[in-house]
Amino acid sequence: MTDDTPEIALVRLFFQRVNDDRFDDAINLLAEDVFYHNIPLPEIRGRENARSFHKAFGVGSRIRVDWQILRMGQDGDTILTERLDLFMDRNGGRITLPTMGSMRVNDGAIREWRDYFDLASFEQQAAALDA
Repeated sequence: MTDDTPEIALVRLFFQRVNDDRFDDAINLLAEDVFYHNIPLPEIRGRENARSFHKAFGVGSRIRVDWQILRMGQDGDTILTERLDLFMDRNGGRITLPTMGSMRVNDGAIREWRDYFDLASFEQQAAALDA
């Protein structure tokens, strides 16, 4: 058991729910007006838009995810995560994506969520899944 701050505990809970195939429960931890940015993709505003973005990709339906937290750090209300994000399709295909994330937490909700990753690597691996 760790002595996590409330902010780190919330971020851990978010990723645990994602990994437990409880994607909607995880997204419900985002503030209604969350700022979400999968850099270098366009910015997304709002919980329901973030939910729709992931569902359109297939998270929670045709894509199972395992977003592994390697390291976490905190600076005030901001939690930084170094992760290995795995995306698996029904046929056993897999995308492995090193990711750095930043989540700003206050009032018991994730208010900002930014992820930084190599889009070319993601696209190359995703194309191989469709081949």
